[in-house]
Amino acid sequence: MSERVNIYEKFADFLLNITQLIIGGIIFAAIMADNRINQIILYLSALVCVILLLVIALVLYRISNKKKG
Repeated sequence: MSERVNIYEKFADFLLNITQLIIGGIIFAAIMADNRINQIILYLSALVCVILLLVIALVLYRISNKKKG
């Protein structure tokens, strides 16, 4: 194993995958939801989570690129 694993890049990839799952889960929840779930809270909480995870993933990618170069 001459190639070193970059943990920052791997964790950023993981966070991006989680972001995709959140977006897909919210879309399915909105389609299948009954009237008891507040749509505004559902979309706002998903939006906040997605933005937060994207920012963290981008920071980790920048750290990863600094470590490579």
